[in-house]
Amino acid sequence: MDKESGTSRMYRVRAMQLDEGWQLSIPEVGSLWVRRLTESTTASRNFIADRIKTSTDLISVQLDIQLNARLEPEKKASVDAHLQAQKAQEKAARAYRSLASNLKKSGMSGAEIAVILGVSRQRVAQLLSEVEED
Repeated sequence: MDKESGTSRMYRVRAMQLDEGWQLSIPEVGSLWVRRLTESTTASRNFIADRIKTSTDLISVQLDIQLNARLEPEKKASVDAHLQAQKAQEKAARAYRSLASNLKKSGMSGAEIAVILGVSRQRVAQLLSEVEED
C-alpha cells in the first residue's frame, strides 16, 4: 500500500485470547496487545498506519479470533451446529416451496394450500412466487 497512490489493503489480524486481554499479530507488521476485543480493529488499523506511514482510511482489517484452549472447541462446535441448522433450514424451505408448487400444479387453490400448510394465503403466494424465481 502506498500513501500517494491511495490504494487500500486488507490485513489479516490474528487475535489470540490471553488471561488479561488479546494479543494481535499482524504478519509483516508486528504485534500489539489490547484489553478488549472490541478495541482490536481500531487499534490494529492505527498500529498498521503508524508502522507503514499511511492513513487509517486505507487500511481494512479481517480478524481471525482464537479463543483460549478451553473455549475454542466450544466455539467451533457452536459454529458448526449453527451452519448445520442453516443448511437444514434452507433444505426445509426448498421442500416447503416445492410442496406448495406441487399442490398448485395438482389443481388446488391458494386457499386450500394455505389450509394444508397451515399458513396464510399471502404466505402461499410468496412461496409460489419464490418457486417461480428459482
